[in-house]
Amino acid sequence: MAYQALYRKYRPHTFEDFIDQDNVKKILLNSILNNHISHAYLFSGPRGIGKTSMAKIFAKAINCENFEEHGDVCEKCDHCLKCDNQTVDIIEIDAASNNGVDQIRELRSKISIVPTELKYKVYIIDEVHMLTNSAFNALLKTLEEPPAHAIFILATTEFYEVPETIVSRCQCYNFQRISLKSLEKRLKFIADKENIKITEEAIKEIANYSNGGLRDAIGMLDKLNSFTKEEITIDIFKQINGMISTEDIEIFYHSILNKNLNKVLEIIAKVDEQGYDFKNFIERTMIYTRDKLINYYTKNEQIEVGPQDNINLVTILNDILNRLKDAVNPLIVVQIYLLKYVKNEELQKEVSSIEEKPKIIAREIIDKEQTTKKKEEKNVNRSSKIKVNEEVRKIRINNSMAEANIHYKNEMGKIWENLDRYFMDEKYGKVSQLLSDTIPMVVGSGYAILQSDSDGITSNIYANLNITEDFLKEIYRDIKIVIVTSEEFEKIKNKYIDDKKKKIIYQIQEECGRLVEEENNLIEKVIDAFGDDIVEIE
Repeated sequence: MAYQALYRKYRPHTFEDFIDQDNVKKILLNSILNNHISHAYLFSGPRGIGKTSMAKIFAKAINCENFEEHGDVCEKCDHCLKCDNQTVDIIEIDAASNNGVDQIRELRSKISIVPTELKYKVYIIDEVHMLTNSAFNALLKTLEEPPAHAIFILATTEFYEVPETIVSRCQCYNFQRISLKSLEKRLKFIADKENIKITEEAIKEIANYSNGGLRDAIGMLDKLNSFTKEEITIDIFKQINGMISTEDIEIFYHSILNKNLNKVLEIIAKVDEQGYDFKNFIERTMIYTRDKLINYYTKNEQIEVGPQDNINLVTILNDILNRLKDAVNPLIVVQIYLLKYVKNEELQKEVSSIEEKPKIIAREIIDKEQTTKKKEEKNVNRSSKIKVNEEVRKIRINNSMAEANIHYKNEMGKIWENLDRYFMDEKYGKVSQLLSDTIPMVVGSGYAILQSDSDGITSNIYANLNITEDFLKEIYRDIKIVIVTSEEFEKIKNKYIDDKKKKIIYQIQEECGRLVEEENNLIEKVIDAFGDDIVEIE
């Protein structure tokens, strides 16, 4: 008999076999026992945690002839046996490869045909978010009013990519990542059944590595078992997966917080040279930092530097993980972001030095010593005198809310993940760094609301508004921006929700002037032309 992969061999066949997801199991079991079976379900959650397996078990359960007697699928009746042997009445569709409107039209043409072997005909559509807009539209009517014998179970790893019109017609269940304890218990059970020798440390490492995904965990056990018939140890696990040691993670953590840039870059180079996975390396460092913080607050254990520095480190590591998803060169992303963190003070000074020139009141040639003294006395902070037209600002916020679209926001989010590519650009390097410290909150076709709680970042972006919007036009589209604080955005959001309930429709308004007053640009040009030495300012 051909070899069967362990994750297929040990796939659950009953509700009792299923580990974790207790809330989902309870609801589905009760719905069958109480005969409250819906016509459409949507299972969402990370990959490898059992969405498709649960769909198959549920399809078997609603057709089981002895379900009420057992409180679970009996695995013995004709219907259960037919479900296990790929009956024609349970149709599985992979939306990743069958995502066109033609496939859905074919489904619609056959859905009225009554089941030939079972009570219900069940359609399981995996990775449903991959369907095209036309395919979703074709599915919509059928999903809304299917025949009494047809039940749909949709599964997705990207819940927010599924149109609201589809979501609103389904009972939605969110699957959680499987706990480490449950993963370890299941791995130990499979290892005993298959006579696989493995240490407790290796099991724990596999569970950690799989990030809550049972399929990945079992697949890794299978892979290690193929590598050696000797006892599987943690060293073998690291050897196979190209993972850096825990000791190096500790040294890396301490080097970052102690601002030892040379050591940080040395370890990064080692990771790159030895072909280790940067994503896994950064994630393990983030988990190590998190554990340090938790132990500091719960067990009063000593911590490197201070808690805020550790919190900042977790934030920057999370940013790196997000950037690595689409990074062409992961090494550069990791180097630039950790350089930014380690040398934060120097970079902050450089950003803060982008200042706006205030109003000119006179111009005369003055002795250099006297000029320096006057500047020190007046302590001019040009960026603090940026003049923003509040009427135009309100209009831009209104227009952003009027055009708000989740797809535009997702598009801009992807652009933001790759802003680091422009950090060294001669023309746009400065504004790309400034924008990377903001968060796109609402995005439309021509307007966007960015969030920043830093007055310095906000002032500097407004001081360079023209070049900032030129930059966005070049890498994204012609779009006008406005910046708000997190507190202000909450108010904007709540007002928008209230207005929607009152059926108030937001209309696009025409801007009545410039967001940043023109005089600021004029002052910059004058000072650039004559220099600070011959310009008196207040």
